[in-house]
Amino acid sequence: MEILTPVIITAAIGLLAGILLAAAAKFLAVPVDEKQTEIRELLPGANCGGCGYSGCDGYAAAVASGEAAPNLCSPGGADTAKAIAAAIGAECGDMVPNVAVVSCHGRNSKVRGSYNGAASCAAAANLNGGPNACRYGCLGFGDCAAVCDNGAITVTDGVAAVDPAMCLGCGKCAAVCPRHLIAMAPLGAPAVLCRNSDKAPATRAVCTDGCLGCGKCVRVCPSEAVSLVGGVAVIDSGKCTHCGKCADNCPVKSIAHPYN
Repeated sequence: MEILTPVIITAAIGLLAGILLAAAAKFLAVPVDEKQTEIRELLPGANCGGCGYSGCDGYAAAVASGEAAPNLCSPGGADTAKAIAAAIGAECGDMVPNVAVVSCHGRNSKVRGSYNGAASCAAAANLNGGPNACRYGCLGFGDCAAVCDNGAITVTDGVAAVDPAMCLGCGKCAAVCPRHLIAMAPLGAPAVLCRNSDKAPATRAVCTDGCLGCGKCVRVCPSEAVSLVGGVAVIDSGKCTHCGKCADNCPVKSIAHPYN
């Protein structure tokens, strides 16, 4: 009995602990949304955030709850959108892919001096702004190209350029640009290819392609989608009808349909 007593006590404690754990697992379990799980399995798993949510899990939860449309996953493309729409019994709608747009086309930007630092945009931005005279423009060392998994970005004449046919719209390039010149935009939408908010004479002194803040684009836009913010044109994609009048009337062609 002296030997059996502690064995029995230990077994009883183990049994009680097992019962308590089983009860806890049952009553404290987080409910699993089967629809969310199904949608998550249809997504490509890029976890890029290009859809506007915190990765694939966040987007799957938003679609399952009816908060998000099924066609927001650019890496997945039209096939993924159709599969998700079928899973939730909804209309897919048109899939307009988002692609990266570089808000600089300053291949005529002047150089203010030599640069002897690391060949990195992040380093150049912290080291007196790099070699370019324009303090708003592309630094041209290709940090964006280095993080692009699909090889969609190249640096041409010191400015990053995106191949829309290869761009997945993941947003990694936008995240690493130290001057925040890259954003995701619907393919074919007009874009302002400049962020220089200086007065026109100062802009022209460093780049012949820079936005002058003249306001012609604002005046000709029939949908009032264009405004001047800090002296530089900004397009509201929610109002824009892609009529092209802003691009046609820009005297320095700093507004364009970059991928048309």
